[in-house]
Amino acid sequence: MSQTEISTGSVSLGGLQFSYREAGTGPLVLCLHGFPDTAHSFDELLPVLAQAGYRAVAPFMRGYHPSGVPADGDYAITTLAGDALALIDALGEKDAVLIGHDWGGFAAYTAANLAPEKVRKLVVIAVPHMGATRQSFAQLRRSWYVWLFQLPWLPERLVKRGDYAFIDRLYRSWSPNWDEAEFRLDPVKAALAAPGGLRAALGYYRRMIRGASRDVYDALSKTTSVPALWFVGEADGSIGPEVFVDTAQACSGSFELVSLPGVGHFVHREAPQVFQQKVMAFLSEAEPAQ
Repeated sequence: MSQTEISTGSVSLGGLQFSYREAGTGPLVLCLHGFPDTAHSFDELLPVLAQAGYRAVAPFMRGYHPSGVPADGDYAITTLAGDALALIDALGEKDAVLIGHDWGGFAAYTAANLAPEKVRKLVVIAVPHMGATRQSFAQLRRSWYVWLFQLPWLPERLVKRGDYAFIDRLYRSWSPNWDEAEFRLDPVKAALAAPGGLRAALGYYRRMIRGASRDVYDALSKTTSVPALWFVGEADGSIGPEVFVDTAQACSGSFELVSLPGVGHFVHREAPQVFQQKVMAFLSEAEPAQ
């Protein structure tokens, strides 16, 4: 177990406060979490990156306590990507490696699409590239929660009930082979229970459907040019492996898809050794000449 300490910090971006967890010094690696999760999702990865000579930073995404809740309720993918790019600047760097899981994965590759000069390399976990997504009836059924979250007030009541038992059920469904003792959901539930936290988390999904716009779709669908490493868990109950089959077609730079049998949605936590080994090998590869 690494003895590298994780510190905390915060920065203001456009009047919205972002808190983050950090370890190490060196080139910046920004780790972006998804739902239902927090920056603590990367507590195992940050020290590994730090010991390898990187400055590893995991922000709490907008709306996730202790980061601020935006007054305008803007959770568009392009806004999330803009947060990542602004964080690079605010942390005093000109570029970074982006590692993103779930919503953080969408934000990471969208940031790379919008400003490839600021993203050295890209790691995406458990979400497809919308420019080459193979849909299926099975995937529509897996996405039942996306449609549930579009309803007003009812999802808040359902998710909150029984000490957020809904979140426990999602983890069991999305990662059916993972030991429940490893879930460690206290930070997640605390973030959702903070003022405005649950509405913010559901706001990501509501903005995706209700606020869909051409610029967001274009940014999501644009071909990704930076070197990319993609992870999919074959036992993911949220997004099935068939959705990722064509991902390479949306990436014009070096690309690898790592598909892990028996692993669910939280790849970086369920299979930390293989995940970390693949990521560190990817980061150590020589970057292409500009």
